[in-house]
Amino acid sequence: MVTLFHQVDIDAPAARIWEQLTTRTGLQSWWSGTVSIAGGDSWRFTSSDLEAPITVRVVEEEPDLRLEWLCVQGAPDWENTLILWTLKRAKQGFSVCLEHRDWRLDEASLAAENTRWGERLIKLRANCHHNDELPHNDDDLSVWT
Repeated sequence: MVTLFHQVDIDAPAARIWEQLTTRTGLQSWWSGTVSIAGGDSWRFTSSDLEAPITVRVVEEEPDLRLEWLCVQGAPDWENTLILWTLKRAKQGFSVCLEHRDWRLDEASLAAENTRWGERLIKLRANCHHNDELPHNDDDLSVWT
């Protein structure tokens, strides 16, 4: 099994970055498809580049530091993969690290998925830099059960 790694520095407060990772409005701003709530502790992602919608469950959260998702439903290659987000203090702002673990893909498919994650993180960084505040949205998982 393979782990994909990405890191991007974002000159923004941790709370701003965290909001992008933990609210529907934030996730929707950098994900290439649609995002919806799928139960009290889960997100459902759709995209034209996915063979099926994926559902991720929040399995660990330390606000402004660490967030872990488990893919519980979706395309076979996504199921049972772990997506770990960590925020670490950088010279300016924070370094956002993404680890997407336990992939079972061939090299060409891994390369394509790695590229898509890179594009998502670039968009995440741009959104943190350009939007002073996300609009309030009641559809979030700010308190997971």
